[in-house]
Amino acid sequence: MTTRIFLADEYQIVRQGIRALLEKEPGLEVVGEAASGPAVMRQVQDLAPDIILLDLGLPELQGVETIRQILAASPQVKIITLSIYDDRRFVVNILKAGASGYLLKDCAFEELTKAIRTVQASKTFLSPGLSDIVAQDYIEALRDSEAHFRTIFEVTTIGIALLNKDGRVVEANPALQQMLGYSLTELVNQLFTVFILPDDASRCKALFRELVQGKQESYQVEKKYVRKDGQTAWGRLNVSLIRGAKVEDHLAVCMIEDITAQKQAEKEIRTYQEQLRSVASELSLTEEQERRRLATDLHDHVGQILALAQIKLGAIREAASSTHLVEPMDEVRRLIEQTIQYTRSLSFELSPPILYDLGFEAAVEWLAELVQEQHGITVQVQTDRSPKSMNDEIRVILFQTMRELLVNLAKHANAKNIRVFIAREDATLQVKIEDDGLGMGISADAANGPSGFGFFSIRERLKYLGGHLEVVAEPGWGTRVTLQVPLKY
Repeated sequence: MTTRIFLADEYQIVRQGIRALLEKEPGLEVVGEAASGPAVMRQVQDLAPDIILLDLGLPELQGVETIRQILAASPQVKIITLSIYDDRRFVVNILKAGASGYLLKDCAFEELTKAIRTVQASKTFLSPGLSDIVAQDYIEALRDSEAHFRTIFEVTTIGIALLNKDGRVVEANPALQQMLGYSLTELVNQLFTVFILPDDASRCKALFRELVQGKQESYQVEKKYVRKDGQTAWGRLNVSLIRGAKVEDHLAVCMIEDITAQKQAEKEIRTYQEQLRSVASELSLTEEQERRRLATDLHDHVGQILALAQIKLGAIREAASSTHLVEPMDEVRRLIEQTIQYTRSLSFELSPPILYDLGFEAAVEWLAELVQEQHGITVQVQTDRSPKSMNDEIRVILFQTMRELLVNLAKHANAKNIRVFIAREDATLQVKIEDDGLGMGISADAANGPSGFGFFSIRERLKYLGGHLEVVAEPGWGTRVTLQVPLKY
């Protein structure tokens, strides 16, 4: 059976995006659109949709009143509202007006299909993160209206349990029963720690004890819970206290949001990040290997051939019988000499043999001289001269990082002096770079600095080595960059 959906949003591009998303889902059909409140009212009765996706920011839309009018004219329709507001009173009043779902617009696309399927099943859907907001309303509803609380308690997709002062289950809603795999009879009178892994149970007991003793009004934790079938899943627990006339009458409302999919996605993202860092490191090493190969070819082949050509040309010059050829030959020899010098310089810049023959510190000192010569900026290098044994991977990535940082500081920091400090602290190598420029006006958390600074790329490469990057840069105060990596990782 096809579910008929009506889209109500001011912006056509948003409607197009939602339509494109929904058209990929089987059994969903978009039957109409509107860009204003009055247009919604005119079209809904004619089109008779099953679900309305209603943006509460529509022009000429009176949110609560419009919802009531739509439901009065079409009681069978279900309304899912979209809004940027997460204010408690606003959310609760929209739900009280009859909305079947409330989506925050910043996560609407990710949750939209799930919301539609939920309200199709005559349940209420809330964006993740709104559970605390609604939980507070549940608490007030308990005080003011048991019937109202019972309705929400039964239909919400968030697992809810009422616990007595000892932490035993008094009541559990259907969503929690489904989440844990237990029936209501099996849940009642069970200690809530039964459903938590033993390693986490003591911490949860301590938090619950503080709650009952009045040391805190609520707490939130993310823990694994254990289902009846023995499988584990992740839940976000929000626990609040309802105070009775006596301590014995205190009840705790425990709301559990299943975040297993979120945790799995986070795990996959971390795995991808590690893989990307590994790839970045491999690319850096491959680049250096190719640089070294090219430098070797230039030195061993092109350089040697040019040197041999110069020698032979010299011999021809000495044997030449005609003096008018001497001057052209000398000019050619000078050109060959310049080419040899350029080739030697290029091979050093591609992959300085100093890095492998004399080590990282000597290579940085050579790099400082090169930057000073090419950019006219003073670069001083200070080292503690302690031994710093490191493998090729650390040496290559650190040198590439130093080359990128020094060149960019020389080009963009508007500084006259750069100071580099290299020191060993136990098993960690620390490199500090300071300049007297105007500062970049960036924060240490910036993904990328100005003018191709590439802090994000550098930070990820260092993370792969087990190190980190710190950047302090303020206009008028210069830039200070600190690199730290373990010498063994």
